[in-house]
Amino acid sequence: MAHSVTDLFRAAAILTGPSGSSDERPSHLKDVLRRRIVDYSHAMSKPAPTGDLSLEVLQSHTALEALFLLECLQERLKVPNTLIKPDDVSNGAVPEHEQPLLGSRDLAMIRTLLSILFQWAVDPLLQRIVSAIPSTSASQGIARAGIIDLTGLPHEFSTLSSISSRLLALVLPAGPGSPIAQSGVTAALLNQQLSDLLVPCIVIGWLPKSLASEDMPTADSVRPLVMHLLSRLPASHVISAVGRALTHASSSLPYVRKTCTFLLSRQLLRPDGVRGLCESIFGEEDASGEDVALDKLEHVSRLLSAIPAGMKAQDYLGLMVPRMLLLLSLDDRSLPPAHRRGIAFSLSRLLTNEDVEKKTLTTELVFSTLHNPILNGSGDLSPTESLRTIQVILTNTDPSPHLITSLLTPIVPSLYSLYAYLEQAKASDPLVRETIKSFLATWGRLVNKEEVIATLWRIINGETSDWRVDIAGEISRVESIPEGNEDPLSLFTPQSLQEAEEAGEFDIDSNLLGLKPDPVRLVQFIKTLGRADVSSDLFVQLLEAYRNFRVHADMDPLKTLLYLQLVLQMQKQLSTDDTSSVLKRPEHILLFIKHALENPRQAEASVGGRRSEGRAGLNIDDLRIVPEEDEAFEDLEAGDSDDEDDEDSQDHGPDDMTSTAVKLLLSVLEANPDLSARTAPVLNDIFSLLEPLSKASGDDLRSLAREARMVMTARLASTSETAGRKMKKSPSSDGAEDAQETYQNALKLLQDPLLPVRAHGLMLLRQLVLPHKDASGKLAEPSVDRALIPGILSIFMQSIQDDDSYMFLNAVQGLSAMVDGFGKEVLRSLVSAYSDGLDGLSASTMSQHDVDMRTRIGEALAQVIRRCGDALPSYTSLVIAPLFQVIRASHFPTVLRTSAISLLAQCVKTNALAALPYTVDFADAMVDLLQVESVPATQRKTEPRSEPDPDPDANDDEKGVNKPPATMDTQPTSANTKFPPLRRAALHFLSLLTQACTNHVYETGSADRMLLPPELLRRARVTLGYIAATDADDVVRVMARETLEGLDQLAEAIVGL
Repeated sequence: MAHSVTDLFRAAAILTGPSGSSDERPSHLKDVLRRRIVDYSHAMSKPAPTGDLSLEVLQSHTALEALFLLECLQERLKVPNTLIKPDDVSNGAVPEHEQPLLGSRDLAMIRTLLSILFQWAVDPLLQRIVSAIPSTSASQGIARAGIIDLTGLPHEFSTLSSISSRLLALVLPAGPGSPIAQSGVTAALLNQQLSDLLVPCIVIGWLPKSLASEDMPTADSVRPLVMHLLSRLPASHVISAVGRALTHASSSLPYVRKTCTFLLSRQLLRPDGVRGLCESIFGEEDASGEDVALDKLEHVSRLLSAIPAGMKAQDYLGLMVPRMLLLLSLDDRSLPPAHRRGIAFSLSRLLTNEDVEKKTLTTELVFSTLHNPILNGSGDLSPTESLRTIQVILTNTDPSPHLITSLLTPIVPSLYSLYAYLEQAKASDPLVRETIKSFLATWGRLVNKEEVIATLWRIINGETSDWRVDIAGEISRVESIPEGNEDPLSLFTPQSLQEAEEAGEFDIDSNLLGLKPDPVRLVQFIKTLGRADVSSDLFVQLLEAYRNFRVHADMDPLKTLLYLQLVLQMQKQLSTDDTSSVLKRPEHILLFIKHALENPRQAEASVGGRRSEGRAGLNIDDLRIVPEEDEAFEDLEAGDSDDEDDEDSQDHGPDDMTSTAVKLLLSVLEANPDLSARTAPVLNDIFSLLEPLSKASGDDLRSLAREARMVMTARLASTSETAGRKMKKSPSSDGAEDAQETYQNALKLLQDPLLPVRAHGLMLLRQLVLPHKDASGKLAEPSVDRALIPGILSIFMQSIQDDDSYMFLNAVQGLSAMVDGFGKEVLRSLVSAYSDGLDGLSASTMSQHDVDMRTRIGEALAQVIRRCGDALPSYTSLVIAPLFQVIRASHFPTVLRTSAISLLAQCVKTNALAALPYTVDFADAMVDLLQVESVPATQRKTEPRSEPDPDPDANDDEKGVNKPPATMDTQPTSANTKFPPLRRAALHFLSLLTQACTNHVYETGSADRMLLPPELLRRARVTLGYIAATDADDVVRVMARETLEGLDQLAEAIVGL
């Protein structure tokens, strides 16, 4: 009788769930299973088992019935291929062209049936069969030692074979070669229980003939089904299932483990095997985005590096390595980061494998695949993909100098030429350009010196490639232009001349002759490496090459010119850089200088000997644009000096190299302050070789030689003095040496282009000049040498002129700190810089820069005055008199006069006793200033009306109608005394004087010493009252009233006495 899908799921619910036909639920599992089987048999119209059955038998019977239900469901749920009669539809059967829909509960029921089948039937049978099969593993044999019942083993083996075959029939109903059945049962079995299905199939299907018997025959029919099934499933799914099968207890059998390894290798050899392996292992990382653990990376590396049995390493690696490289060449969207990291890590382990054969084969495959697109423009990858793959390998592997050397050194010349092309290409990808730049920088910093220099010589000798970039941004290699086919030199037309000027082709560093490589760009690249050892040795080698090429007339003049340009550019760009300076490692340079000075005429002899020989190849005559004129014309032009010039240049050619050597010596000495004959004995020989040159006929060479001898002599004396000083060093000199070191460090920081670094240098100088406490706790003079005071003061005075407020404010604080540390000497210099220049024309034509500088010095003086406190009276003669002279200078800018008044007010505010001798003079002067410079409000209003219009036809701007009134802020250099800030400062100063007198009267009870004359008080009251009532500035009027109140309080204090 055929059951419907509904009946089958109802029966499955009875078999797997609690019995619904009984009111009492048994408490033991045995009774539960018995009741379920009885109810199930009744529902399926099948006879129920009878007798006293054990729990294992009931579980096995339940599992087999679950398999039966799965087969029935598979038959009903699979895609039909025959039509059903109409009578079947009326009986509740689903038509074949309508596949029943399954809900989540139905799918869960199918998974439950599968779980019961594997747990209660397959696993127990598998455990007993595996225990009965002998194993070569001693440990496993000991673990399984015990009494094994072999009487029922044939039946159990047969049952397991039957279950495995029936399960495979669910998936492949038509046998090997058929498509996988499409149903919910098949999907659940393959998605959830594939590894559980593989284990029994492997145990019975791959049972060796030596272990098989009549009772336990090898299930040969299982193997093709399993192999076909695994070939139809995704590689990632199969690899995960086989990996779980390797962890099963049955893997203790050697043939089971060997079979799992074989199946895993077959999956890895599939076209999507590498990607499938990564998907199966890095699934969690792909979902969470977390970093990959090292143990997973090593696991992937072991799997990919394991060569399958029966396969040669060359064949396996030749298949797998290109696939791995092809995956790495994909962009970020096509390959997850975890996969990229795992594949790159595996490649790096193969490249550094201890197995020499694997390492050699992998290296050849990787380098040929990655290098051919760049070196030859061939291969499976494009140059862009090759660069991307190299970047992935370098960024996802452990840093290995050997790997970087092997990977990049062969292609560095081509990479450099590509980088140089992209630098000047208008439509180049900046990401690719920066990637190549990072490759070259990494290579230059990690590779040893000899290999870097040898590779740079390959670049210099032209072992590079030519490149182009199409509209889509794809990079491709082009064949170099053969010699002789270059564009001929042509004369400039007016239009081409203008275009060349606009393009910067006439720049001093432009490559007019098209030298390859471009000297400027190549030296810039060498500078970015930051390798002083490479720069120094290459510089000497270039000098030697230029010297050798120059003395041979048959050498390529363009190559000679290239060497010369490289030498000049290295001397220009690498002579001051600390990291890659060619002068910082002078040993080889000094040897070259010595060699050049020892045989100055040897080169001349070589030149003379070569003149008579035939010339071969390209020479300087081949570069001539205008042909030489005939000898007859030259005879007519006998007065011309061209021949003489040529002769002189040939005769004095070696002197040019000698003068170059001497100039190079001076540069080396300048770049190395500690270099002397004590540290470099070769300087003694050079010193002797310079003696005849100091008497040479040429003025330039003679002066250079004398200068070099003088510098070397002074350097030797300096080092001798320093050594003697160190021998006599006392313990008290440690502070002075630290101060000297801090001073030098500050000077270096002040030359830095970064603003915060320069400010830090000022801060170091400020700390250097601050007074410190000695052992007794008293303030002592700074430990810096007093001979450095003028230099430090000059630095602060220069920094105070900086336009940035951060800099000049630090300089202001430094000046005030110097006064704290060194007292009157520095204060006198500050006051002099602030107040000098009162006489003469310069005082009336002062620029805004001078005004700003003096104003900032005034800020420093204000800080100094505040810090003096009660000690201010001892500095009165240094400060007050010069400030008062500034106030009296009417031709001085009003800003400075206002600043001087404010400084005097600060003196009174800090300590009134400092102004005691000048109280009456100050008050009288302020009253006079207020009387003279007062601006009544009526006068301000009538001034524009009183001025006649000079030009009635002038526009509004010329008439000044729209011009704002002039102020001290808009005209800082003006000497206009009518600006309100001047009167405000005077009122503030007078107010402080009045308060100081009042406080003195109350504190001492006497007005003898600070009493203002009655006549001055009356005049001040009248003047202040007038200003308070009539001045045009509101602030001035308010301050005048406040000052007038202060005078009243002073009068009350005097009357109170």
